[in-house]
Amino acid sequence: MGRVLRPGPGSIEGLRWLARVGPAPLEAWRCAMGWSEVATRNHARRLEREGWLERHPMTRGQGSLFIATRTGVAVLGISVRAAGPPAPTWWAHHCGCAWAAAWLTARGRELLGGRELLEAPAWSGEIRWHDHKGYHRSGHRPDLVVLRNGGRIAVEVELAQKSAERLKAIIGLHARWRAARATGGVIYICADEDGCDRIRTIAERTGLLAMRGGGLRVELLDTIRAQALAACEQTRASRADERPRVRTGAGQAIAHGS
Repeated sequence: MGRVLRPGPGSIEGLRWLARVGPAPLEAWRCAMGWSEVATRNHARRLEREGWLERHPMTRGQGSLFIATRTGVAVLGISVRAAGPPAPTWWAHHCGCAWAAAWLTARGRELLGGRELLEAPAWSGEIRWHDHKGYHRSGHRPDLVVLRNGGRIAVEVELAQKSAERLKAIIGLHARWRAARATGGVIYICADEDGCDRIRTIAERTGLLAMRGGGLRVELLDTIRAQALAACEQTRASRADERPRVRTGAGQAIAHGS
């Protein structure tokens, strides 16, 4: 019987990312950490054996969402609440947020994850809007926040279409945060070009423009996913180049590492 490996530093770092970001599919998690698929599954098994990670299957063929458990979060010692079992109505949004976080992480950007933002009252704004159902008032947080060069940029994953008035209220909140210099603007990630155009049109009415210095950036989910995967492969290639090499008996060089 082979030796059972316990979670090492790499597994712990992967768990920390999940705890900060929230539910994530295997591929997004792998991409964020710069792992191969085999390595990712090995890390997941080690963490599951300890009771620090859970997987929640989605529809057949879509894989699972991975979350850090309460025990896992306690082991990490970080101030976030563990995510509960993901509801099917939120699967697509969780996947989108995880890919947005992987896109940032794989490209070396620091971020505040969705679970961290739940513990940060400063990132809870109030929005108000009217529609055919009447008057509404609600709190709103961004899905992620990018930390770069001393500044902060909010990230919104917009896959399901909201009412125009509610969306205008949310974008208006981002415009106010930018005017108050709480952020440098907002990045919107959408499922299709129609969604991107809708964001640009509504944002223009609030003073946010999709141009350099305009406070708005709009990206397609497929685009950021492709960029995240490319950045992951670059990271893995760089790590392979940095591994020490030894000579075999036949004089061939081989690299150490998994």
